[in-house]
Amino acid sequence: MKKNVLLLALIITFSCHKTETIKTPIPTSTAKTTAKDTIKTITPKNISDSITCIDVVLEILTTAPSYVEGTKGLYEAVVKNGGTSFGITVEGSPNPKRDNALDYSETYELNLHETYPDRMPTIARYTFDPSKNELYEYDTANDSLIPIAFNKNLILKYNKICK
Repeated sequence: MKKNVLLLALIITFSCHKTETIKTPIPTSTAKTTAKDTIKTITPKNISDSITCIDVVLEILTTAPSYVEGTKGLYEAVVKNGGTSFGITVEGSPNPKRDNALDYSETYELNLHETYPDRMPTIARYTFDPSKNELYEYDTANDSLIPIAFNKNLILKYNKICK
């Protein structure tokens, strides 16, 4: 009986003990992001040291008007169809090891894909040719590269970092 009373007293003591909880709002972001399917370890000395060639090439692509227009609403459409996101894969690069590219190429070969739990279909292919300072979109119907407009000021940034 004493054990039961003691146990009951402990339960009452701890259950009636007033604990304070502080609720702090968790910051959330509704901003949409484009995932880049490369993994890099960065040990920057300063911010300019942490920017690599592939970062500039991706900036050239993702700020191109046709890319921006083509991906407008894409995230919502992918999620509505059961996907999770969309991203860019670096298929080829002049320095595949540094850029975490799949293979060597004299140009930067990029693809835009949708991400689903069981697949990642490519929906567009792009090429940046550093020797010609030109960005292209691959036209699958005609098997050709079509030059597309982009911010030419980024060429200066590319040349500063990559050459």
